[in-house]
Amino acid sequence: MEKDNMGPKYKQIKEDIVESILGGVYEPGDMIPKQSDYAAQYNVSRLTVRKAIDDLVIKGILRTEKGKGTFVQEIATKAYSYRRLDGFSSNVVSKTAKVHSKVVAIEETAADKSLAFYLQIAENDKVIMIGRLRYVNEVCVAFQKSYLSKARVADIDFEKENLNEYSLYNVLQQKAGLIMSYVDERFRAIRADKELSSYFQVEEGEPILYVKRVAYDSQNVPIEYCKDYESSDVNGIWVRSISIE
Repeated sequence: MEKDNMGPKYKQIKEDIVESILGGVYEPGDMIPKQSDYAAQYNVSRLTVRKAIDDLVIKGILRTEKGKGTFVQEIATKAYSYRRLDGFSSNVVSKTAKVHSKVVAIEETAADKSLAFYLQIAENDKVIMIGRLRYVNEVCVAFQKSYLSKARVADIDFEKENLNEYSLYNVLQQKAGLIMSYVDERFRAIRADKELSSYFQVEEGEPILYVKRVAYDSQNVPIEYCKDYESSDVNGIWVRSISIE
């Protein structure tokens, strides 16, 4: 894509910095070029550069040290793995990253046509929805809405489970004997609405990653349907294809 077509200059600078991190030009702990260097390279003011850097600092990708410079955070490249059956906490493979969640909603609702389809239940059957913000180093990196058939989790009082610190998948296994066997996922980019922009500290309309995930047991019965919204600056999807010949 031509740089002149990439929107405001500060967004172009942000995207180029992130691409350099993902491409291995800058490793965690490395200092990126000075603001004056970026200002000269892109023919913009230092204020424009500062806005780009401030946005990436807020999102935990960069950190600044007064009198020293701006450095790449570990979260930018080493925090995530995609072992989807292990849950969010196990996906954060960094030894120094601090992980926690914040439950924002636990609600009982009736399944509409879509929920009934994904969970393989009847319309109007009772469903438990659990909404959680997921944090790494105090930066919100995901907002997840998990839907569970109430009939399968009737013996669990989710209000009493410490889902801010513990895995939902572990609770499902220990309290209901529900063990994930495999997941189906669909990924697409969407634009952040007002709610998501407030969680991820981005402007409304900025792209984020939207994942629809269904987790199944060994009998091919859905356990969880999840709407997963992820900050997309560095949390893209990597796919490795292996020849079976």
